[in-house]
Amino acid sequence: MTGQSHWRALFGLLGPHRVPVAVMSGVLAIAGLLPLAGPLIIAGFIDEAAAGASRSRLLFLAGVYVGVGVARQVMSIAVAWTATNLAWLVTNELRSRLARHVLGLDLAFHRSTSPGELVSRVDGDVTALSEFISRFAAKAASALVTLVGLLVVVSFRSPLIGLGLGVYLLVAIGTMYLLRDRAVDEAASEQAATGRMLGEVEERLAGADDLRSNGGGSHAVATFQAASASVLKSSLARERQAVWLWIMSNAVFVAGGILILAVNAALLRNQTITLGTAYLLFQYTQVLRAPLDQLSEETERVQRAAGGMKRSIQLLGEQATIEDLGTDHLPHGPLALTLDGVGFEYDDEDDPLRVIDDVSLDLSAGRSIGILGRTGSGKTTLARLLLRLVEPTSGSIQLNGVSLDAIPRAELRSRTGVVSQDVHLFGASIRDNLTLFDGSIDDAQVRSALAELDLLTWVEAMPNGLDTELGPGGSGLSGGEAQLIALSRLFLRSPDFILLDEASSRIDPLTEARVTRAIDRLLVGRTAVVIAHRLSTVERLDELMVLDRGVVIERGATAELRRDPDSHYSRLLSVGSTEAVDEAFS
Repeated sequence: MTGQSHWRALFGLLGPHRVPVAVMSGVLAIAGLLPLAGPLIIAGFIDEAAAGASRSRLLFLAGVYVGVGVARQVMSIAVAWTATNLAWLVTNELRSRLARHVLGLDLAFHRSTSPGELVSRVDGDVTALSEFISRFAAKAASALVTLVGLLVVVSFRSPLIGLGLGVYLLVAIGTMYLLRDRAVDEAASEQAATGRMLGEVEERLAGADDLRSNGGGSHAVATFQAASASVLKSSLARERQAVWLWIMSNAVFVAGGILILAVNAALLRNQTITLGTAYLLFQYTQVLRAPLDQLSEETERVQRAAGGMKRSIQLLGEQATIEDLGTDHLPHGPLALTLDGVGFEYDDEDDPLRVIDDVSLDLSAGRSIGILGRTGSGKTTLARLLLRLVEPTSGSIQLNGVSLDAIPRAELRSRTGVVSQDVHLFGASIRDNLTLFDGSIDDAQVRSALAELDLLTWVEAMPNGLDTELGPGGSGLSGGEAQLIALSRLFLRSPDFILLDEASSRIDPLTEARVTRAIDRLLVGRTAVVIAHRLSTVERLDELMVLDRGVVIERGATAELRRDPDSHYSRLLSVGSTEAVDEAFS
């Protein structure tokens, strides 16, 4: 990744925003020229006062000077507003693009990338770009206008000094240009280290209870300290590069400033220039220094922006291992499911094990099947395969005779639905959690779905009904109540194929009865696969399949397996229908 490519990509983001860019350009042009007006007015004041100008004339010039000062303050506000507005327009689109891209990546990527690191890359890196556009880019554009205008005015007053000033500017800007990318790699490394540290924090906070109860606190602190030390090391490397750039640029500024002042003094001594012009040239050296000093001080922001854009391009370059090339469409109605010799192993493991081994299944449209098996038997992996979150290593999976990889991903997602063990709810109203913020679903549809699932009375009993606000992560509801929201959400979508991964935690009898009724209604007219963690769940399903270490050890109609005393299911039932599957297997 070259500096040129990531800078070209960064400024390429401005292309669709021509009007805001034009407005900001006009504001920056005015703001860049105004600093030149003050010294010009004072220089004129000095020369006219020395020539005996009238008091009214001098008062007029003083008034104009005050007006320019007020205009500069107004324009500084306008620059801040237009630059910030443009920065957020551009970077919000980039955030959305990155988020959509990350959501489109498959399980292999998310298994190797922590949520904390993704937050750092999708938000932290893009925020650095936003600050670059709103602060550095605006200052740079305004400074360019100031410098060009300054050269024109100085060259008009004294061509010799104008020439010397031009050479000085070329040296100063050339120095900054040559050194600008020295710390980009260090900045990117620092941001990557910060992302890893945030991932450590997120992971440790999520497992705080387990760490405390099992004495893992010391290990958590040690790994955090190691991640924090990595951030410090990369930060120091970036700071060293920034200090080196600051020293070099300031050396150029000081040397050039001394030279210009010396020339200015010599010309004044020889009476080649007027006192007003001498003042003007002296003030312009200060005007010249100010924008270059500002740009030098903002080098860290440039480095962060370049590093952020570099990492954003790398993230956008991540390719999903599961391609969306399907063109075949599914018929309307319940979907038949076929598994033909399906096998799977995680190839990103150091010592890959076959998790699913030669699983075959024919499930007619509109029927339901329960998947039983102890922890580690392959149930979760099978669920991922059915949803095409991972691809089978061998064999094929079909819906109504159409291979999953031949179905467009959007159609597959719209025709299938899932309720997982870990139901995710948002810190929003119950309505928004049911509709997933889809404004096209009105309250009548929501109430109708809840009534059909026999849940409307339960929701209306909430403090504010559908408007009841849930806390972050759906806090305020029990695990069973969260599952009721997820089932209702799925019913609103009305998919033709559903996969239910039943929550393994025990729930109170009243909530369990509501969950059971909702599931029963949801199964009507749909093909369903239910990953069962309790035996009581599968009693009302059409068929059963028992997995052990990825191999099907039993499959058949539920009623037949129940009557067969030699079946695994019958023996499991003898332990007790309310027992957890792991307990029954043990």
